[in-house]
Amino acid sequence: METRSVAKFKGKAKKPDNPLVVRPGMTIGSISAERDDEYLFNCFVDHPAVATCKSVRSPGMVVAGRTGAGKTAVIRYIEDTCDNSVVIDPSDMALSYVSNSDVLRFIQSIGGDLDLLFLALWKHVLCIEFIRLRYKVTDEHKSRTTFSRLVDKFRLDQRKRKSLDYLREWEGRFWITMDENIKEITQRYEGKLAAELGAEVQKFKAGGQYEKRLSNERKSELVARAKKIINSDQLSDLGGVIEMLSDQANDDYEAKYFILIDRLDERWVDVSIRFKLIRALIESLKAFRRITNLKIVVALRADILERVVQETGDLTFQREKLEGFFVRLRWTRGQLKEFVDKRLALTFRRQYSAGQPVSFDDIFTNKVGTAEPFDYILERTLMRPRDVLVFVNECLNQSEGHTNVTAGAIRKAEGEYSRIRRQAIEEEWQSAFPSLPRLLDYLQSFKSTTINFKDLCDKEPVMELALPFTEKRWNFDPIYEEATKLYGVGGDPVEFIKEALGTLYRVGAIGIKPTPGERYYFSHRDDPVYNTAVLGTNARITIHVMLHRALGIEGRRDV
Repeated sequence: METRSVAKFKGKAKKPDNPLVVRPGMTIGSISAERDDEYLFNCFVDHPAVATCKSVRSPGMVVAGRTGAGKTAVIRYIEDTCDNSVVIDPSDMALSYVSNSDVLRFIQSIGGDLDLLFLALWKHVLCIEFIRLRYKVTDEHKSRTTFSRLVDKFRLDQRKRKSLDYLREWEGRFWITMDENIKEITQRYEGKLAAELGAEVQKFKAGGQYEKRLSNERKSELVARAKKIINSDQLSDLGGVIEMLSDQANDDYEAKYFILIDRLDERWVDVSIRFKLIRALIESLKAFRRITNLKIVVALRADILERVVQETGDLTFQREKLEGFFVRLRWTRGQLKEFVDKRLALTFRRQYSAGQPVSFDDIFTNKVGTAEPFDYILERTLMRPRDVLVFVNECLNQSEGHTNVTAGAIRKAEGEYSRIRRQAIEEEWQSAFPSLPRLLDYLQSFKSTTINFKDLCDKEPVMELALPFTEKRWNFDPIYEEATKLYGVGGDPVEFIKEALGTLYRVGAIGIKPTPGERYYFSHRDDPVYNTAVLGTNARITIHVMLHRALGIEGRRDV
């Protein structure tokens, strides 16, 4: 195979003897980290979040970011580079058994609280996974040997007696799968609850919306009876087990163990309990900080976190108190440039066996107007690897057979990229803000890149926009409350638009300029949430340039 060389002369690249050619089908990788092994591991960018997640001393345990920020890549990299690691796939946990339990569904239908049960499930699963990982338990014999080892160490410690009793029930089953663990724990609770509430559960199973025919007093009585069974006793026992395992960490202080959890954004359990289970997982993590050689790392999409807050928000779940456990994935220009350069070098190395690595600047040699090509591309992203990857791939697609990517190819690629970005944002935030497609359509109707806040608030178009959101099926969307007020008592189009702008800002669709003397604020580079309640009549909004082509708007932006 012919080789390629690049020489520099007076600050400009000399044309190589064998010019680069963009071949058909060339890409810099897949948008899915699960299907991108070659690029992921050979072109990995050492983001600071990785060091935080690998440090057992750091409290950061939840890798939080938007779709395409690199959460799964971090999980997979830790799994690949750390010897003592295990990945938990929620779809393997048989939690559908929990959501399908008639007994538990009845408890939920009458207002019963299953939070303690969910917390106990996670703590149990994580304890067993750590024991299995730490002692390399693969069969029943090893399971019993491990229990004997724990007994020998702690049998003289009276404080550990209840913890040892708890583990004794599982001494021969540390090696069984998570789904079997969860089924067995759930069945134990089911049996106790059925013994206490059996007749009521049978009436519930018979149908006819029996739970709705119960008086509030009767429901309160049944909830109280169930609460005696779903109490904190098991959590107390598990707390002792965690303490015991933390004491064991002193004997193994050099080794590090990683439990990795991903794919929580997929349909691994019925939506009726999904967000409560995620909340219970987050709240269970702090207890495991006591085990100094264990690091649990959870990948969680930003929109899923928002939905968890919406669905389970109460005084006991305070996101601020858990903030220290979150590792926010944010990228700089330099990191994203390194991301692209490494991937382009690998792509072209397949075609050219030797020579200087190919970089972005070797292929994208033409300015777009007055903008450098990388800055032009980056301005049309939310500063995430996936955005850049999709745009660059589309540019390569538009440049097949050419020796470089022209400004015209970049502009042509932008049209398809913008369409993809709108679709991706709507899909990404669908679980938290299903109103988003209609809100984007409302912006599109103004046919301008910048809009005065007061122009957004005209009553007649706002009433038309709000009407569908008064339906009950929208009740978990933040827009629902303001929409129902608008068609009820005390509603105000201005307040409705403020709520809508809060959503549009959060997903990255707009920037907000509070006063003429200030700059525009964007969620991907400033605070992720903006207090739109303070907006006055002089405020302006600008539509993020990544959406201009998708919304059919062009023009000079006031930034």
